[in-house]
Amino acid sequence: MGISPKDVGISPKAQEATVTDAVVARNLIETGFPVSAGRNITAALSDCFNALSEHEKKLPRVVRDERARPWTKRRVEAIWGREARRIDHYEIQDLTAVAVEEARNERQRLRAREERLAAFLAAHRQGDSEPVDQRVGGMAGGLDHTGAGGTEPEDDDQSRNWR
Repeated sequence: MGISPKDVGISPKAQEATVTDAVVARNLIETGFPVSAGRNITAALSDCFNALSEHEKKLPRVVRDERARPWTKRRVEAIWGREARRIDHYEIQDLTAVAVEEARNERQRLRAREERLAAFLAAHRQGDSEPVDQRVGGMAGGLDHTGAGGTEPEDDDQSRNWR
């Protein structure tokens, strides 16, 4: 006869808060491949599976042969859906490796975006005293000005001659 959580005085909430390998694995998927407005759960799990497959392909054959099973989409979904009864050590290692790699990639994307935005702001700081309409027209080569595109001032009234 074993000791139950009731005998020790552990509350049901404290039992649920226990960090298991399954919780760690799911958190690694959530952290590395978050669901957002531009990425639904299907896309996030697919990205995770693809990253795991690529990571697994890079491993030496000896290491792959020692594993109980290769990564499958169903396995990733089972971890995400809390259906997996056990998580092997190599699965935690793989999930950690792909989450770290995805974090590096995301950081590079953010840095590149930051540089693009800084360049955009620098290009538009020069004309801060001009009205916005003039700056936008200037960027488009001045095509918003009358006569610039071959139109005549009398042709500007578009309320007539609709066919």
